[in-house]
Formats: sequence, C-alpha cells, structure tokens
Amino acid sequence: MRLFCTFICICMASTMTAQVLTKKVSFSYNRIPLRQVLNDISNDHDVYFAYSAEYIPLQQPVTISVNSLSLSDALDKLFEPMPIAYRYIGGQIVLKPVQKEPVPRITQKPTPKEVQQQSPLYPDPRLEEMAAERRRRWAESAPLISQRQVGRVEKSNNSNGEENLEVYKISPITPEPVVAEAPERVLDSLSTSPDSSSTDNRILQEVKTTPTSRLAQISLLPYLGTNAMKSARISNRLSINLLWGHNAGVEGVEVGGLVNSIRNDVKGVQVAGLGNAVGHDVIGSQIGGMFNITGDTIFGVQAAGMFNIAGQGNAIQTAGVFNIAGRDFAGVQASGLFNVAGENSRSLQAAGLFNTSKGDARLQVAGLFNVSRGTKVGQVSSLINVAKSVKGFQMALLNVADTVNGVSIGLLNFIRKGYNRVEIAGSDAFFGNLSFKIGVKPFYNILYLGARITKAPSSIPNNEIRELTWGLGYGLGTTIPLSRGFLVNLEAVFIKINEREPWTAGLHQMYQFRLPLDLRTGRRSSIFAGPTFNILQSTRFSTEYGFGGSELVKKPWFDRTEGLKRTQGWMGFNVGIRI
Repeated sequence: MRLFCTFICICMASTMTAQVLTKKVSFSYNRIPLRQVLNDISNDHDVYFAYSAEYIPLQQPVTISVNSLSLSDALDKLFEPMPIAYRYIGGQIVLKPVQKEPVPRITQKPTPKEVQQQSPLYPDPRLEEMAAERRRRWAESAPLISQRQVGRVEKSNNSNGEENLEVYKISPITPEPVVAEAPERVLDSLSTSPDSSSTDNRILQEVKTTPTSRLAQISLLPYLGTNAMKSARISNRLSINLLWGHNAGVEGVEVGGLVNSIRNDVKGVQVAGLGNAVGHDVIGSQIGGMFNITGDTIFGVQAAGMFNIAGQGNAIQTAGVFNIAGRDFAGVQASGLFNVAGENSRSLQAAGLFNTSKGDARLQVAGLFNVSRGTKVGQVSSLINVAKSVKGFQMALLNVADTVNGVSIGLLNFIRKGYNRVEIAGSDAFFGNLSFKIGVKPFYNILYLGARITKAPSSIPNNEIRELTWGLGYGLGTTIPLSRGFLVNLEAVFIKINEREPWTAGLHQMYQFRLPLDLRTGRRSSIFAGPTFNILQSTRFSTEYGFGGSELVKKPWFDRTEGLKRTQGWMGFNVGIRI
C-alpha cells in the first residue's frame, strides 16, 4: 500500500510538472530587460521563477517573439543565447547560471564536494603525480655502476680538499609508495622542496585552500578537536561539537551543544542548543535553540527559538521572534513578532505584529499590519494592509492598494484604481445629500452627509424661523452589474440625526437600505434613482411630533413603541448623479 501511494504521488507530481511546462504561451519583446520579461510571464501565465539576481543577467535586453508555443519550448528559445539553465522544482521554475569555465555554485559556489575520506590517501591525485615525479628525478640523479643504479651518491670534500664519492646504499633504489605518507607530510615536503615549479606551487596552494572531507569529527571548541587547526578546511559527514565547533562544511549531520559554525556549506541537518551559522548555502534543515543564520541560500527548513536569517531561498522559516530573508524568498515564514522578505519573494507570512515583503506575498496574516508589493491570495490584519496590487482579498480596519482584482473588506478602503465616486442626491428625508464611495465594486464604503432646512413657527408675527436638521452617516455597499453601462447598487447606511439642533443627545438615528439603478452617462459619470427603506429609532421628545417622533417621518408603514424607544418605518426615494 505504501509503495502504491508513493507511486501515485510521483505520478501526480509528474503530471503537475507536465501541465505547467506544456501550457501554451505567447509573447513578443523587442530589447526589453530580462527582468521585465520574467515578471510578465509570471503574471500572465501564473508561473513563478526563482533565481539569484546577483548571477542572472536581469538587465540584458531580450528580443524574442513566441506564438502559441509550450512554456518549455518558449523558455528554451528565451534562454538559448544566455548563460542560463532552468528546471521545474517544487511548483516554480528555478534559474541558475551555466558557464563552461569556471562552473559556478547555485548562487555563488557549489555545496561541499563529496570527497572520500583522505587519510592515509593523498587529498588530491595531482599531489601523487607531483610526488612520483620528484622521486623519479631523484632516482635518475643517482650514478650507475655496471649499468645498474645502486644507490644515491653525494659529494663531500675531505680535509685535503679532494672530492670523494660516498655510496650509502648498495641495493637498487626502490622508491616508497607515495600512498604510504600522510597528506600533511606530502604537502609539507612538496612545499619546501627547492625544485618546486610555479605550476606545482599553484596546485599546492589550491589544494591547501580546498576543503577536504572526512567521515567524522568531534570537538570541544573551535580548533580544539580531531581536526585541530585544519578544521576550517575540512568538511565532515558527521560532526559533533560538545560546546562550539567550527568546520568547513557538513555533508550529513552536525550536532552541537551550543553553536555550530560552518565556513562554507551544509548539506544535511544541523542541530544546536543555541544556534547554527553557515557562511554560504544550506540544503536541508537547521534547528537552533535561539537562532539560525545562513549567509546565502537556504533550501529546506529553519526552526529557531528566537530568529532565523537567510540571504535567500525556498524554505520554511519558523521562529519565536522574527524571520528575515534579505533577497529572493519563496516558502513560509511564521514568527511571534514579525517577518521580512526581500525582492522577488513569493511567501506565506504569519506573525504576531507585522509582515513586510518587497515581492509578492501569497498570504499575509498579522496582528497589526501587512505590507507587500502584491498579494496572490490575501492580507489579514487588525489595523492596516498595504499592497500595490491585490489578486484576492484584504481584511483590516484600513486597506490601501493601487489595484484590486478581488475585494477589500474594511472600515475604510483606499484603492487608487477602484470604485471611487462622489454622489450628489436628493431624498424624501434629506433634501441635500453628499456621499463619498471608496473601495471596489464588490465592496465599498459610504461616507454620508445629509441636510434639510425646515420652517418653524415664531412668536413674532410675519417672521419665519428656518431650522437645520442634518445627518452624518457611514455605510457599506456592493454593485450588481446588469449589462454594459447599467448596474444596481445594494447599500446599507447608518445615519445619526441631529434634528433642529447642533447635536441631538440620546438615541435618534436612522437605518437606510437603498436599491438605486445606475445608468452610466460618461467614462466616470452616471445618473441613478431608486427606492429606499427607512427605519427611525428615537427616544427624543418633541412638543410638535410627540415622544420619539420626527419631521423626517411622513407616512410610516409601522409604528411601534417599546418602553422609551419608538421605532418607525417607511418607504422613500433617492435620486442623483455620480462622478
């Protein structure tokens, strides 16, 4: 059964890859930077690219025309003249630089090369060749006796100044196998040899600076362990650091009581009581009691009690305080306080306080606020969400965006290219109405101000008193398109009424439900008209209209009194223009 499930998963993954790479695409560019081309393909065809901006020539101009080709064929044509290779991995297309010489690492250098344990063998076959050549020249320099090389001869001067020959060995010379010496002894002997050529010295220097690999090491502190002073240039399959260890790399498992420090790369798992620090790349997992730091790229998992920091990567970061990915990042960030993702990021972020992303975030959930260049799913916070483009939803008290292809739900929604209208209208309740509608068509906010002037009797003959009744309101609305240029609004507005006085204390408010029909007359102008259903609730007493009465109510459909609260309902109308 387990094998069957594994087979099904492999088939599904292969099918998804095939679906992505076989989808038909079309595009045409003339000397457009590669960065813009990749962004357009990502947005238009719902595919995602992962790359290092430091090694991919994003500013290189691109001239290409593709018409209804599969994505794989289009990418082959796009990258053919460029030193770029691609591969579909984990739901995204990973780009990497390819060069004939020298071969670069994925972002800056490859992960530690797998080398068999060296001791007692030479760490590099070139050293064996160099040592054999030295022994050959040494053997050839010995004199021949009876056409046979019998020993090594050295010149020395006696007290009389005569030159003698001393033969130290009578048996034929048989050079020792070069494999019998330890690598360190060979390096030292070759380095100090007077007949070392420039090429030999270059090879020796390269070998000395190239990390070698060993099966295992154990250390107490940096350079205080089985690798001693060579720890910084030796990588290990198994590394155990009782307190703090420093090594060239890990190609398996590393466990540290306090800190694990790696100069180059890690391919495997790191576990430390305090934290892990890696100079370049990590392919695998880092688990630290307090922190994890990856200098360049992380492919895998970072889990820490306090914080995780990475240059870029495709990973899951989870920390008690914060997560930071300085450049490109795709994956998940979850922390107690905040998450930060760099440019060209496509991540899911969840934090107790805030999330920021210079790229596109799939989903951001935070206690206070979210900021991103764009979002593919949504943003949720208690105070504010900010994004340039939204493909999905926003939920907060205040939402700010440039464009929204979805819905923004909040107390206030400021969408620059949204449904923003100014409305001037008249109704049966208020003769003058001014409304501001902000948001998007599926969901918008209404800021309302209404007024009417009423003639009131005066104790002075032939003298009329004009009194102001005004209302201040807030509402929500949505649009239902009926045809091109014709739609209907469904709106609910709450209005605080101040009748014949600057401010009416107590309960005196109206709930208004509107259903106007809107006919567009210009690119941003329209006229509208429709019925309204009004409900007035009041505890105000008026000598003219009685307990809970109001001049706004003409012919109520119902009139009910409960204790000190009176509720009246009636039908009205609303008509006006929008710009």
